[in-house]
Amino acid sequence: MQPPTNKGKLPMPTKKKAQLPAKKMPATAKKTGKKPGAAKAPVRASEKRVYFKQADFPLFSLQEAQRVAAALMDDFGGREGSPPDVALSIGASPTSSTWRDLAGAAIAYGLTEGGPNAIVIKLLALGKRLVAPEEEGEDLIARREAIMKPRIAMEFYERYRRAKFPSDVIASNVLKSLGIPADRVDTALGILKANGQYAGVIRETRTGPFINLDSPGVPGPTVATPQSTEVDAAAPVDAEAEETNVPLGVAPSAPVKQAKSDVASNRVFITHGKRREIVNQIKELLTFGSFEPVVSVERESTAIPVPEKVFEDMRGCAAGVIHVGSEGKYLDREGTEHTKINDNVLIEIGAAMALYGKKVILLVERGVSLPSNLQGLYRCEFEGDKLDYDSTMKLLKTFSQFR
Repeated sequence: MQPPTNKGKLPMPTKKKAQLPAKKMPATAKKTGKKPGAAKAPVRASEKRVYFKQADFPLFSLQEAQRVAAALMDDFGGREGSPPDVALSIGASPTSSTWRDLAGAAIAYGLTEGGPNAIVIKLLALGKRLVAPEEEGEDLIARREAIMKPRIAMEFYERYRRAKFPSDVIASNVLKSLGIPADRVDTALGILKANGQYAGVIRETRTGPFINLDSPGVPGPTVATPQSTEVDAAAPVDAEAEETNVPLGVAPSAPVKQAKSDVASNRVFITHGKRREIVNQIKELLTFGSFEPVVSVERESTAIPVPEKVFEDMRGCAAGVIHVGSEGKYLDREGTEHTKINDNVLIEIGAAMALYGKKVILLVERGVSLPSNLQGLYRCEFEGDKLDYDSTMKLLKTFSQFR
């Protein structure tokens, strides 16, 4: 007999032990090997790195950064130079962090193009106007343009346009809100003050510093910033402003004003203008009235740039005669024709108002319209290349009131 087979029958299932599903571990536990619910390690503040671009706010003041532009102009003929050569030209090590930051600051102010790692560093038009002006007052205009290039500086000055400069506590908080790292706030505040005085947009008043972007005054004395304590030996220093900490061109304190009055009560500043014959007529009138005429272009000085020399002469006088001529015509959006006044003349008028008060005569070419904020000043019109009889007599009468 053959043994029985299971042929034609279904196989009997075998019993298996039930298996429980495996517990899933949290993803964090799998990756880190830590138990679920474990507290995360706090991130230290020192481990957070803040990236800060000099295009937002330079690490040096404008007066310090313009050394790069001056080197390109003086040692490279206004052309380009290799970064190591430019660094050596200003007395810096080509591999130092100071040179890196200084070159970056010059870029941020719009003075140069190309940093320490570039093939060459080029002098831009704004930098040339700043260090080698071709017209009177051109460098002062360039200063104001340069300090408004960095984003944070521009936003800060615009926020306080026509307002008092805030206290250090408020200014520091504002700078932080604009993006300045906390550890650089003090340096940034010092640079803001130095740049504002250097460009003449921060003016000292009886109630404190005032920001005036619309009609800047004469640049103030150099203020050392926390970043650098080096002094540029070539920079002119005004003794009166240094002693009283008052920007040049604004009303100083009573003792200084009295000293100036004693020395220069009979000196009258005259802007040279384009009409030499009129200048000679005014000089004769002043001499006749026992005044000493001071025409800046006649007082040559090779050590001081022309604008600085002009303002130095202005500070040594007690009254002023400012020529206001036409620089051409322009049309506004409505097609109305207006007379253009030279920007340098407006700067000189602002400086004269701050220095001399009401002892200012505007010698205005007939047909030239003055801005509304100058309407209160004494105005004497002229036409042609010489003063007529009426204008001469008006000037004589006004000069007698200068004493």
